[in-house]
Amino acid sequence: MSRQKAPGYAGLVILALLLGLAFLGADIEMLDSINIAAPVWTIVALAYLLLRLLIDWRADRRGRAAMSALLAAGYIIFALLIFRPLWNGVDSVAATGESLRLVSFNINKDNPEQREVARWIETQSPDFVVLLEARDRAGSVSRLLKKQYPYQYDCRGDGNCSTLILSRTPALAVMPHARGDAENRKAISALTARFSRGGEEIAITAAHMPRPWPMGSQALRLRELAALAAEPSASQIVIGDFNNVPWSFSMNRLAVDMGVRLMSRAVPTWPTGGPAALLPIDNIYGRGCLGLVDLTRGPEIWSDHHPLVMTARTGGCGG
Repeated sequence: MSRQKAPGYAGLVILALLLGLAFLGADIEMLDSINIAAPVWTIVALAYLLLRLLIDWRADRRGRAAMSALLAAGYIIFALLIFRPLWNGVDSVAATGESLRLVSFNINKDNPEQREVARWIETQSPDFVVLLEARDRAGSVSRLLKKQYPYQYDCRGDGNCSTLILSRTPALAVMPHARGDAENRKAISALTARFSRGGEEIAITAAHMPRPWPMGSQALRLRELAALAAEPSASQIVIGDFNNVPWSFSMNRLAVDMGVRLMSRAVPTWPTGGPAALLPIDNIYGRGCLGLVDLTRGPEIWSDHHPLVMTARTGGCGG
């Protein structure tokens, strides 16, 4: 390749390198962090490659045009692979049985308006509440809601874990998944509780995952969650703050390992305080006889996360 021609290939080389690193994210957690921004750079890369393909073809630079076409095909394959959860979600009409309403909210451990958060949750009238970064202390959201939600379960089972499930009715069984100090990320901050709804059993798994970067241990925790919390014999909702987007390889792997599909449709929930939330790091997954009825994002209430409110149906699927 001559020095005169080399600059014309620079963009193709950079995009080929980016695509290779993105695919390596399937095995290397730190590289998977690149894929958090995949919706942006995938669209930009494809637009550039298609434009280059058109220009080079018209200029009779067939070799360069062929490279652009091959790279564009690679990006399309990558997109079909990694964005699969976004169009392969839970069927909205799969279930026709009893409805349930659920709120999930990372309230921020330093939230100064616990009473305002509790009032907002009350207005939603959910059957179940998942709280993350919650503190069991005087004036906390969980205590303010104790009368309406007398059954409160945490990820260690001893009242010393900030991942909680609140319910109006008692659980059939509760499985705390933390085996140690979940508050300092030395154990998984998650729990599963099984409930009866209209004669159907449903398991709710609440989880708060560490960040994928710079901690570099989230993939291990996600595998641990899948191993501990999979409920193959019942309908299941897996919900919480995953600190990750549903199209990353690690989240794709979690969905496959647990046999769940995305219910929250990648609604952006983080961060608050700006013109708009950017990333869907709070997510809801489901499996079994579940049908999505409604999903909304809640307001900013002194947290860096927006809450999610979901109404679903469980049961009545037949067979």
